[in-house]
Amino acid sequence: MKKWTVVGLFWLVQVFTDIIRVSLAVVAPALMSLYDITPQAMGYILSAWNWTYVGFLPFAGPIVDRLGPWIVLGVGSTIWGLATVALPLAAGVVSLFLLRALFGFGHSVRYPSQATAIARWFHPNQRATAVGLCFSGGQVGLATGTLIAALVLDRLGWQWVFYFMGSASLVFTLIWLVFYPEKKIGRQAVPVHEEKGSEVPRIRWTSLFSHRSVWGIVFGQAGYLYAYFFFITWLPSYLILERKMTVLETGLVASLPFWMGLVGTLTGGWVGDYLIRRGFSRTASRKTMIGVGLTLVTITMVAAAFATQTWLAVTLLILCMGSMRLITASANSAPLDLAPVSAVASLTSIQNTIGVFSGMLVAIITGYIVGTTGSFDLALLVAGAMALGGALSYVFLVKSFEPLPIESAEQPA
Repeated sequence: MKKWTVVGLFWLVQVFTDIIRVSLAVVAPALMSLYDITPQAMGYILSAWNWTYVGFLPFAGPIVDRLGPWIVLGVGSTIWGLATVALPLAAGVVSLFLLRALFGFGHSVRYPSQATAIARWFHPNQRATAVGLCFSGGQVGLATGTLIAALVLDRLGWQWVFYFMGSASLVFTLIWLVFYPEKKIGRQAVPVHEEKGSEVPRIRWTSLFSHRSVWGIVFGQAGYLYAYFFFITWLPSYLILERKMTVLETGLVASLPFWMGLVGTLTGGWVGDYLIRRGFSRTASRKTMIGVGLTLVTITMVAAAFATQTWLAVTLLILCMGSMRLITASANSAPLDLAPVSAVASLTSIQNTIGVFSGMLVAIITGYIVGTTGSFDLALLVAGAMALGGALSYVFLVKSFEPLPIESAEQPA
């Protein structure tokens, strides 16, 4: 029962953080009009949380490894909730950027905390399912967030979007601190499926960089998240500016890819573990899901760039997100597959630092592309190419998804 409580809590973490992520994308066109913000400047604002996220993520992993998920995520969720409530105080590009950056600072502990908790509570053959269930919350958050933000923006104004989202997130912080089943500050115990009394080896996190598979999941995640963050940062603006939709139409239509993403996330996690139960090696299962999913992403994004009819472009982007989320469980299980529990958060941080940096770039690069060309077509083509690069990295650069031969820090080098 405890392990499913962990999944439920991280599902809520994903819901609240991704609602907050996408809300700014929904209100971006209104802010551009209100404060006379150019697409290039809005690209920096939309990427602001990535800057601090990327900057702190390399430290977040070792901190989670040292102190544990309960206290670290509790502090992080307090920070991101307060930053969201305070966002309406902003009155221009600089203040919007700084407050959004504070959200990213608190948000940076999410993935390392989740990875450590799942490695602690789930057997390796169940982890893709657990990861998929947790990440499905993000798709629910993105889908409902676009709808809620559009409705609140239309009825009450952009400030109330963040008053509501931030307050709800702070309530979640209390839920997390009360209900997380292992209220421990310190290094985590061995996974529950392993023998009690076993020692948890301490790992030099710098030793992870000596393995080719680590670089494979790093560059693979960069390609994957570049394409993914196009949806989170620019999809609502694409629908309004390129496809001439109203705010309310955008709220509805922009939610559709994320509902398909929910289906893809749950399906990908279940199928990945099912393949292992049917005799596939863990490596074959992970590479199959990732290779097929990201190849389909490339095909649909490139096709959407050339689609002249709005209904066709939207349909292709819906299919694109479903394909993209097929890989979520497998890609984000990689640190759990490769590292011992004492280094899972560190490897998760390494994997996602470059990945989220890539997500930061898509916000900025797309802003410049739109500002220069007046169109999103080239931005879609670049995102599709990055997804293909991610597929090649995961499939060919990663040697296997089995535990790395890493020596304990207590052992002589």
